[in-house]
Amino acid sequence: MKRPSLLLLLCFVALTSAAQPRFGYFSFREIVESLPEYAAMQASLQELREKCEQEISNSEKDFLQRYTEFIDGQAGFPDIIRDKRQKELQELMERSISFKKEADNTLVAARREMLVPLRQRVTEAAKTVCKNEDLDYVINSDRDNFICINDSVGMNITLKVREVLGLIAAPTVPETQGLK
Repeated sequence: MKRPSLLLLLCFVALTSAAQPRFGYFSFREIVESLPEYAAMQASLQELREKCEQEISNSEKDFLQRYTEFIDGQAGFPDIIRDKRQKELQELMERSISFKKEADNTLVAARREMLVPLRQRVTEAAKTVCKNEDLDYVINSDRDNFICINDSVGMNITLKVREVLGLIAAPTVPETQGLK
């Protein structure tokens, strides 16, 4: 009677240890930000940001100039002209505020759009590593979602993903020399 229960216990231990999933993990953000294309994307976004800021600055200067002219001349304006200029200043200010919001939205959308091919590239590299290392799944360790990852079960695949992406050279195994 003890033999079957011992055999059953051994089978259970073997199954539970074999069923333990193997997983990989890496920081998606860290890999994306290390891509050369990311630096080019950042430069492009910075250029767009600077152009928007220049336009906002020009609008503010125009508003300030018109406002100063209005203040200086308002005492001599008939009511109809004063009201017209106040309305023009209000519209100018509203357009400026609207442009600032539109510029912010444009920058966010441009960044999101530019990140798509980079994210796809990193995802494909992670899938390659997952397959090559016979992992059950890969975890993105960004955003402090994981307090602790047990390295005896999971493996940090950051370097392997970098290798697949060509960001670092694959380690070489030194050739053995023949006996002399």
